Amino acid sequence: MLINSLFGLLVPISAKWGFGWLIGVRFIQGLGEGPIVPCTHAMLAKWIPPNERSRMGAFVYAGAQFGTVISMPLSGLLANSGIAGGWPSIFYVFGGVGAIWCVAFLIWVHEDPESHPKIAEDEKKYILSALWGTAASSSPPVPWKSILTSLPFWAILIAHMGQNYGYETLMTELPTFMKQILHFNIKFNGIVSALPYLAMWIFSMLISYVADWMISSGRFTHSTTRKIINSIGQYGPAISLIAASYTGCNPWLTVGILTIGIGFNGGIYSGFKVNHLDISPRFAGILMSFTNCLANLAGLLAPTTAGQIIDGKPSQAKWRMVFIISAAIYIVCATFYVIFGSGERQPWDNPDNDDRQEKKKAAGDVEATQSINETQH
Repeated sequence: MLINSLFGLLVPISAKWGFGWLIGVRFIQGLGEGPIVPCTHAMLAKWIPPNERSRMGAFVYAGAQFGTVISMPLSGLLANSGIAGGWPSIFYVFGGVGAIWCVAFLIWVHEDPESHPKIAEDEKKYILSALWGTAASSSPPVPWKSILTSLPFWAILIAHMGQNYGYETLMTELPTFMKQILHFNIKFNGIVSALPYLAMWIFSMLISYVADWMISSGRFTHSTTRKIINSIGQYGPAISLIAASYTGCNPWLTVGILTIGIGFNGGIYSGFKVNHLDISPRFAGILMSFTNCLANLAGLLAPTTAGQIIDGKPSQAKWRMVFIISAAIYIVCATFYVIFGSGERQPWDNPDNDDRQEKKKAAGDVEATQSINETQH
């Protein structure tokens, strides 16, 4: 985060130096941002009990939507303000805020309950006793073969890739669509473009309580809960994208449909997004780093595909194609998750298996020692 923020401050300067410098700075920003989500997942695995993961996961990850709600209109205002040249002020403000946040994070955040100096003893005992084997208890080798042959893992990966493709289509192309087709000016565009993400943030908070209630009530398993909530989170925006592509040039109807659909997308934070913690609390960070990497690569295809379709000649028909492709990807990936997803802890993550293996190894060592002694005698 610190690298991302500091190099964000350099974006306006690098833009003056040349295209190559700008690409280099943005690339380093991306490298700095890469570990954030996996590290967050690893920390959640050590801090959040299973029956609170939907709420806490949504609270943490929906912060991205809250940031979008603030950044989109603020960026429009800063770009129009003329401060520090207009658009450069966007990078100065957000880069500075990010750097300050990093300092606060280093001071107040601790890796796990056991290392926190001020946590109440009762709270620490509750967290540690509720976790399915603390992630910090041991660091066995990563069972890559078991992970890569695990359908629940692939279900998360496919859902994550579909989410990033659809989300990047909306995130990067929605302001352009609103300008080209709905004819909003840049200042108003920022405000209107933020509305769907405000809805997403609010809905993600509300649905997370529903998800945790479903699990805590005992009426729904982790698997069923994740699949239901994730279906809302991915089928919802798919339907809205299809509907919005047929609204013509009616700006407020289109904005309304997209706001509702993207709002439903908040369900993913209580769906596949926290599912890594369910199937493998010990390797949640590693699983997230894997799925997040491939999902971001899938997300890169979204603006590229949109650019190829629009090709400098925007029209309602071309934007309809962009939206329908994203909707189809949402639907296919969500369906794969419904079929193969799971909320149960996988055997390859079970500490009991590790204990049994250690006992077998110890027993084998004893037998080997006895055999050697008998041979010597």
